[in-house]
Amino acid sequence: MKKLLIVVFVLIALVAVLGFLIPSEQKIAHSVTVDCPVEAPTRLVSNPAKWSAWWPGAKLNDSAYTSGQTLFQIQKVLLNGFQAASQRGSLQGSVDFNFFMAANGGTQFNINGAYRLSSNPFKRALEYISLVDTKNTLRDFIQQIETNFSDIEKVYGFSIQRNQLVHTAYISLKQPFDHQPSVLEIDSLVQEVKQYIAAQQGKEMDAPIMNIYRGENSPFEAMVAIATNRELPSTNRFLLKNMVRNGYVMVAEAKGGFQVIDSCKKELENYVLDYRKSSPAIPFQQMITDRVKEKDSSKWITKLFYPVRN
Repeated sequence: MKKLLIVVFVLIALVAVLGFLIPSEQKIAHSVTVDCPVEAPTRLVSNPAKWSAWWPGAKLNDSAYTSGQTLFQIQKVLLNGFQAASQRGSLQGSVDFNFFMAANGGTQFNINGAYRLSSNPFKRALEYISLVDTKNTLRDFIQQIETNFSDIEKVYGFSIQRNQLVHTAYISLKQPFDHQPSVLEIDSLVQEVKQYIAAQQGKEMDAPIMNIYRGENSPFEAMVAIATNRELPSTNRFLLKNMVRNGYVMVAEAKGGFQVIDSCKKELENYVLDYRKSSPAIPFQQMITDRVKEKDSSKWITKLFYPVRN
C-alpha cells in the first residue's frame, strides 16, 4: 500500500512539473502546395454554399463544421480562407485557414491553430496531451485539402479531360430565332441535316452537336452539325465545316436537364480560364441522348466541348 501511494505521489508530481514546464501558448501550423490555380479555391471557399465540395468533414449548420473529433465554429469567411473557433473536448483555440498563389503557379494552403492552455498545471498537462490529437486533426485536415483540390471533379463538379477531335468533316445548319429554341425546334434542324447527308450518300459518324448563341440580327441563333465520313458539298442551306485534325478539346459530360448542362458549361469555362488556356473556336455541345425520344431530362447525356490550343 505504501509503495502504491509513493507511485501515485510520483505520478502527480510528474504531472505537476510537466504542467509548469509546458508553455501556456501553443501553436500548430501545417501547409501543402497543390497543383491547382488559385482562382478555383477562391470561388469555392469564398462561397459557403460550395463548402461541401471541399470541406474535409461534416457540416452541422451554416457556421459549424467538424473534422475528425474537432468542432470548427466559423467566425469569418474571407476571399482566401476563413477564421474559426476550434474545440475538441475541453481544449479550445482559434484556427486561421488561408491560401495564396504558390511560386509554381499552384496554390499553397495553410492552417494555423493557436491554443491557450489552463493556468492550472494539472489541467494544463492534460490539455497538452489532448493537443496531440488536435495536431493530428489539423494535419489530416490539410492533407485532405490537398486531396480534394487535386481532384478536378471535386473542384469543378464535373470530370474534365483533354481529348483530341476524332472527326474533321461536319455538315452544319444555322437558324435564327426570336426566342430560345425548343427541343423540338433543335431536333427539326438535326433532322434536316440527317436528310441532307443521306441525300448525298454520306454517312453519319457521331451524335449531333449544337451551339446556341446571340445572333447578329436576331436574339438567338442555333447551329447544329453532324460529323460525316467524307466532305460533303455546301449549299445555300447547308455548310461544310472542317474541324482542326487532332485538335485539342476540353471535354465534360453532364447527366441531366438544362440546369445541369448550364452548370457544366459554366464550370468548363471556369476550368479554361483558371488554367489560362486559349481557344481557337467556340464551344459546343454533343447531344448523346435523343431529347425528343427521352422525355425525362434527368436521363439526358450531353458532352460539352471547349476547343483549346494546347
